[in-house]
Amino acid sequence: MKKAEKKSIPSGFLALIVLVIFISGIATMLVSGHNINALSGKPAAKNTDSDAASGASAGDSTSGLSSQAVSPNAYEEKSNLPADYRLITVLNEDVYKGSLILVNYRYQSMIDGENLVNIYDNASNSIGVKDDDMLINESIVEPINSFFDEFKKAQGPTSILISSSYRSKEAQTKIYKESVKRTGEQSTAYYVAVPGYSEHQTGYCFDTAAYNYNGEMIELDGEGEYEWLTKNCQDYGFILRYPHDKTNITGIGYEAWHFRYVGVPHATFIMDKKLCFEEYIEGLRDYTFDKGGLLIDKGTKGKWIVYYVPKLEAFNNTDVPVPADSKKCPYTVSGNNIDGFIVTVDVTNDTSNSLLSKARSDWSFDSSSLVIADFKDYDPDLDPSRTSDTTSDGDSNGNWESDPFWDDSDGSSTESDAEDYESRFDYVDYYDEVSEATSSSEGQ
Repeated sequence: MKKAEKKSIPSGFLALIVLVIFISGIATMLVSGHNINALSGKPAAKNTDSDAASGASAGDSTSGLSSQAVSPNAYEEKSNLPADYRLITVLNEDVYKGSLILVNYRYQSMIDGENLVNIYDNASNSIGVKDDDMLINESIVEPINSFFDEFKKAQGPTSILISSSYRSKEAQTKIYKESVKRTGEQSTAYYVAVPGYSEHQTGYCFDTAAYNYNGEMIELDGEGEYEWLTKNCQDYGFILRYPHDKTNITGIGYEAWHFRYVGVPHATFIMDKKLCFEEYIEGLRDYTFDKGGLLIDKGTKGKWIVYYVPKLEAFNNTDVPVPADSKKCPYTVSGNNIDGFIVTVDVTNDTSNSLLSKARSDWSFDSSSLVIADFKDYDPDLDPSRTSDTTSDGDSNGNWESDPFWDDSDGSSTESDAEDYESRFDYVDYYDEVSEATSSSEGQ
C-alpha cells in the first residue's frame, strides 16, 4: 500500500499562529500588572512555587498590606537592582493601608480600622481606659503598653488614661454634628476633623487624658509630669501629631494629648527634626530607591534606610524592591495614602548593605507649599486650644471667637471670613457629609 503523502503547513499560517501566541503573552503580562521588559531577552529572576505561596520569609512585614509575592520585574530586568535586593509585588489598592498613611483634611481614610483589638483586654496595668469597648490597631498594642509602662516607672503612680482611640466615620459624624451645635461651624472646623478625614478612623492613634484632684477628666496639656510623654514618645514609635507650631500645615489646633504611631525610625526622625507628619510624608518623595533613600542613624538604637516607591499607575500592582535576606535586614512596607509606598529597612546588622553608600542623612524639603492659605498668618501663641477647656473628642468649648484668626483687619466678622474658612476645605465637601449623616440619623 502506498504511504499517504505528508501535507506541509503553509508558512504564512504558521507565522500567524506565532503572532497570536506572542500577542497573548503580552496581554497576559499586562493584565497581571507586570512589565513587558522580560521580552527583551534579559534573564528573569527565579520564582519558585514556594516563594510565591509564602510571599515572604521571616522579617518581612507589609504592615497590613493585602499581598506580596516575588516578582521578576522592572528594577531587576533593567539591571538596577542590587544583588542583595529582590522584588515583591503589592496591590496598588494597598497604598491606602499601613502605619504610615497620611490622613488629614486633604486625604481621607480609605480604611475603617482594620485589625482592631480591644484596648481594655490588652492594656497593661500602667494605663487606664475610658471605656471597655475601645479599639486600636493590633500592631500598636505592645508599643502603647511599653510607652506607658516606662512613663509609670519614670513618674510614679498616675491617673493617666486613653480617652479616645479608633472612631468610625459614623462616630466622627456624631461628634462633628454635636460640636457644630455647641460651638458653631468655625470653631468645629478648627478643632474637629471632618467625618471620613479623621486620623482616628485608621486605628493608629489615641488621645490621652487624666483625672484631676476633683475627679474630673481633663485632656493633658503636655506640661509638668506629662511632658515626659512628648519628650519620649518617639522611642516607642509615636509622634505628637498636632504640634502647636505646625497648625498652619496640619489644619488642626494644637493637641498635646493626641499621639500617632508611625514606628520608631520615623518617629525619632520626625521629632528630632521638629517636623509634622505632613512634611515628612511629602518630603520622602525625594528619597527614592534609585537615589539610595533616607538614612536614619540613631547609633546604638539602630540604623534604618527609608525610601519611597511610587505606585505604577498603568497597572493593578507595583513592584517594590526589598532586601533579599529579610532575617538580616528586616523591613516593613506601608502605603502613604496618596500615591506610593514607603519601605523601611533595618540595616543595623548589615554594614555592607548596598544602599548605605547612596543613602542621604540630610533632610531637604521646602514645606511652604503645604501651608494652608487660611493659616498663613496664624500665630500659635494665640491658639485658644492651649488655654481653653477641651473635651476628649478634640473639640473646644473655649472662647474661640477671641482668636484673631477668625477676624478681618478691622476686628469685625465679615462674609469674606467665611469664604476664607471654606477655602481651607477645597478637598472636603464637609457640609454634604454632615447634612447626609443628619438626614440619615433623623430618619432612623
